[in-house]
Amino acid sequence: MRCGLKNGTEPITYKWEQESRSGLVTTLAETNQSLINIIINRNNTGWYRCLAKNEVNQERSDRSDWLDVLYGPDLPQVDVTAYSVTERGSSALEKGNVSFRCQASSNPASQYSWLYNNIEFYTGPQLNITNILRGQAGYYTCLAQNTLINTQSKRTITLTVYYPPDGTPSCTIFPANNYTDLALFCSWGGGYPAATLKWTPNVNGAISQGLSNFTQIQAGSDTINNTIFTCYGSHAALNTGQNCSTRTWLPYGEPQCSANASSNSEYLMLFCSWEGGFPKALLWWVSSSGDVQGPSEENSNTLLLRSSATYSGKSFVCHAKHPLNKESKKCVLKLEPPVLITESSVVSVFDGNEAQLTCGLSKTYPPATEITWYNKIRQNVGDASKKYIVQRAAAWSNLTVRDTDIIADSGNYWCSATNAVGRTEMPVLLLVIRSPMPPNVTISKIIYSSRQRTDINMEWTIWPDSVFTGFIIESQKLPGPLERSDIVPPWQKVAVDLGPSTRSYQINNLDPAGTYAFRVTAVNRRTTGNPSDIKNPVALPVSKPYVVLSDPSPVEGTSVWMLCNLDTGTDPITFTWEQESRSGLISTLDEFSSSMININSVTRNQTGWYRCLARNEVSQQRSDRIWLGVIFGPEQPQIDATAYSVTDEGYSALEKGSVSFTCQASSNPPSQYVWFYNYTEIYSGPQLSISKVLRTNAGYYACLAQNTYLNTRSKKTITLSVYYPPDGAPTCSISPANNYTDLALYCSWKGGFPAATLKWSPNVNGEIREGTGNVTVIQRGPDTVNNSVFSCLGSHAALNTPQSCSTKTWLPYGEPKCSVYVTRNNEYLMLSCSWEGGFPLALLWWASGSEDMQGTSEENSNILILRSGATNSGKAFVCHAKHPLIKESKQCVLKLEAPVLMTQRSVVSVYEGNDVQLTCILSKNYPAATDVTWYNNLKQNVGDTPNKYILQQAAAWFNLTVRETDSRIDSGQYWCSAANAVGGAEIPILLMVMRYPMPPNITITKIMYNSQQRTDVTVDWLLQTVGDLTEFFIEQQKLPGSVGKSEIVSSWQKVAENLEPGTRSHQINNLEPTGKYAFRVTAVNHRTTGHPSQIKSPALPRFNAYPAVVGAAIGGMLVATVVTVLIFIYVLRNRNNIPRFHDMVFGRQHSQSRENINFPEDEVVGAAERDAGQRETSQGTSSGTSGAPPGPTAIPTNQTKS
Repeated sequence: MRCGLKNGTEPITYKWEQESRSGLVTTLAETNQSLINIIINRNNTGWYRCLAKNEVNQERSDRSDWLDVLYGPDLPQVDVTAYSVTERGSSALEKGNVSFRCQASSNPASQYSWLYNNIEFYTGPQLNITNILRGQAGYYTCLAQNTLINTQSKRTITLTVYYPPDGTPSCTIFPANNYTDLALFCSWGGGYPAATLKWTPNVNGAISQGLSNFTQIQAGSDTINNTIFTCYGSHAALNTGQNCSTRTWLPYGEPQCSANASSNSEYLMLFCSWEGGFPKALLWWVSSSGDVQGPSEENSNTLLLRSSATYSGKSFVCHAKHPLNKESKKCVLKLEPPVLITESSVVSVFDGNEAQLTCGLSKTYPPATEITWYNKIRQNVGDASKKYIVQRAAAWSNLTVRDTDIIADSGNYWCSATNAVGRTEMPVLLLVIRSPMPPNVTISKIIYSSRQRTDINMEWTIWPDSVFTGFIIESQKLPGPLERSDIVPPWQKVAVDLGPSTRSYQINNLDPAGTYAFRVTAVNRRTTGNPSDIKNPVALPVSKPYVVLSDPSPVEGTSVWMLCNLDTGTDPITFTWEQESRSGLISTLDEFSSSMININSVTRNQTGWYRCLARNEVSQQRSDRIWLGVIFGPEQPQIDATAYSVTDEGYSALEKGSVSFTCQASSNPPSQYVWFYNYTEIYSGPQLSISKVLRTNAGYYACLAQNTYLNTRSKKTITLSVYYPPDGAPTCSISPANNYTDLALYCSWKGGFPAATLKWSPNVNGEIREGTGNVTVIQRGPDTVNNSVFSCLGSHAALNTPQSCSTKTWLPYGEPKCSVYVTRNNEYLMLSCSWEGGFPLALLWWASGSEDMQGTSEENSNILILRSGATNSGKAFVCHAKHPLIKESKQCVLKLEAPVLMTQRSVVSVYEGNDVQLTCILSKNYPAATDVTWYNNLKQNVGDTPNKYILQQAAAWFNLTVRETDSRIDSGQYWCSAANAVGGAEIPILLMVMRYPMPPNITITKIMYNSQQRTDVTVDWLLQTVGDLTEFFIEQQKLPGSVGKSEIVSSWQKVAENLEPGTRSHQINNLEPTGKYAFRVTAVNHRTTGHPSQIKSPALPRFNAYPAVVGAAIGGMLVATVVTVLIFIYVLRNRNNIPRFHDMVFGRQHSQSRENINFPEDEVVGAAERDAGQRETSQGTSSGTSGAPPGPTAIPTNQTKS
């Protein structure tokens, strides 16, 4: 600052004063110089003035303009209004409010921007977040910017969101230390930070803090039965704690032991159980020698032994251990073979009767799996089921021998019993005795019962009264008057198997003209008695009666009478009434002397067939049956169901199965049945069948029975439940649990009725859940082998076979893979981490080099988004991957680097006209450069001119090809530029395009018109020196006309170009005959054009008559040739008319004449002519395809290769 004075006498002293905004004035300096230099800082902001003083006076200046020092921003100070302050930053409660306030000293005042996880999302000094969620935890950065001087500073803080675990803690108890102690396990997964867990009553005074699960060992024998333990969980994000309780208790009673054999008696199964208790008891088998048999199991244990007599008399002990008991309990099994007894070792029976033999088991353990009877010839009686009947009840087995025979059945029978440790048999003697002699029979009456003498009715008596089983009646047809009397006819049985109570019998269909004798014999099973005396029938039987009813269908309770009428018969006649039921049972009502019977109040039991028996002393006859149908009912219906099972509420059926309901209600006439489903009529008939039951068929079914004659009805209702399975099969899944340290096995099979039974295999913690439709079990992760397969077995009453699902847990293959990508506009960096595969999926999260967590954790893959910038160059980021099957997490590292460019040659030279290639190599670059660009010598992007430049890329190479280089246009500095999300780089490459050397000069040696018509010119030339060249071109100039005409001299025009470098002669055609021309020839070396030759005009050729003479000769020859050919054709067509002339010209048919070639020159000359013709054809084609402009055409006459 300078303190200026208009006048004043030296010496003058200057005093500088500074006044702050608050009005405070301080002395800055005092000097004898009017100029003061100050190194500015923010404290120098303010007004300034100077005091000038000499020996005469002093004067102060006015205040200067405000000196505004620009600075900052300083490192921001962030004040957080949150739940608490942690070592890493601040914490907040989920769904609470958080306020951030940022201040940074700066002039002018700072502009504030807020970044969340390096992504800008808010502008302003104060950031408020209401109802904060756990997903908003992370890094919050306050960026303070001084926009005037383009400076900035920032501060980052970490915000942790506290959120509670889901639900409440879960408790359980399992055995520990070989079933002597209890392991109390409490888990409350989720939440941040981990919940604090505490068991009460205090177990060894232990408190778990900061863990999602807590296991504590409690001495078992010191714990009282039915003790309840409670786990209390508290969390910073909860006002009140949560708890869960679990109870430990002994199984009821004592261990129970039993033994059984397999179905084929191959194996012996010793079963031991001690049901109940928590945790479950451990059971194991020990032989009598003290050796442990088989593995130990919880709750129950089955020991499988191969059946053998060696185990007979041996004992096995089942030990049961529970943590609440200091000593184990036990039960003992002693194995014994069967011991048989019988009620009678000797059984006697009359032949023809049934005999029953008994056999009982007095001792057997395990129970006998088979009791078998053998007959006297040692055959299994089961092979003759019609002869023998075997019955079994409890420990007894009875053998019934049917229709015994003295010879076939008498002898020893054997009862055999077998169990898993032995076999025993016992004999029983069966004695079959003949039946005693039956009584004698006396025929008391035998008369004909019809006028036709075809039917006989006979009666008899017996004496003495003894045991017998029936009668047989025999007849003998006696010889007539004209037949021989010395031939005795045989006796024939006309009735057999008559009951022992039978005393009369009617024989029908006799020969009316024959004479018969009859006898009756009693039979006691297989013993036949003495025949009765022989008697002949007497005459006058009664006629057949018939019955008349007053009302064949009376209503129950009314009266009815029946009359038995006879057409013939001799008194006294007695009438006997018989009733036959529907089942065929015949009963005699009574015997009357009157033919009428009266029933005052008829009942349903009197329904049936009725007939009367009319009898006199000679014969007796029965009437035909007549039906008496008593009208009654219906009674309460009875419903019989053919279904799957009977439940407390009714019946159950399987879906898609069949069910049949049969309704019966006693009624006459029979009931009419109507079925109702949920009070809606659905069917008529006694039997309702549903062939394919659906779940919608469940409900109430009612049977309504109706008597349409009496207009009465009754009803009964039942309930049908339909069992249907869940759809498909169980679904299994595995998900991570307890912060990815354990596995949660989830099995679900929803739907169906009743609910399905689900069970995990192998048993996870021995837990089985039934009837819930889904089951979740926690399996420890690090203890689980990779590729372990877990199966969930689901069973249901409606399925014959259980369904199952399986799931496999496996680690992802290999190691986590890291890579980095950038967005299209290079604005953001995307760090990608993946650990593909595995089940369940692994959890991945990013951390910076300082181990600060970046972003959120994700399964299977995780992408961290960063704003692109050079600040990330050289930084490392670590991706952590955690899977339940491994104890420690895996990781992979990314290091970000800006591109580094190299080239094979920094200076490239080329002759103009050629293509040249410039190379650029990426040696370091991560992430991959999103933009590698070439710029030409004018700093223009070469991609804008694709015809001029070709870009090629291979791996880390980026090549630029400059096409058809030009020394004036293409020479200069080219730039290869590469950029990625963390920086950029460029390198220069110098391209030098050089011109080709000058071609040699040319001298025209000859130029002449080819004819007097002056239309064609041939030009010959030579090279003056030796040099490089690539082509020639010829130019022509049309000269002015005759003297005195004011024609303008025309410009040079190319008439031939791209002539081969070996060409030394060329023909130019199609000139104007009256015009005058000048020509010149120029050599070209690529793009370098040489000096033109001297200018020359063509000269006229000399006159020559030789061509005219040759032309006339050729014309004469052509005429002679045509005449000769015509003669030959005529001779050929008329050879039959002029044969001699034909032979003279052509020779004979088989002549071997041919044209001779006398000299070699003849053949050479012909070949030369052919070659000349081919050259003329070639020259004509060349002239036809010339690329010269319209006008004179140039044809080369000499193609000589250099």
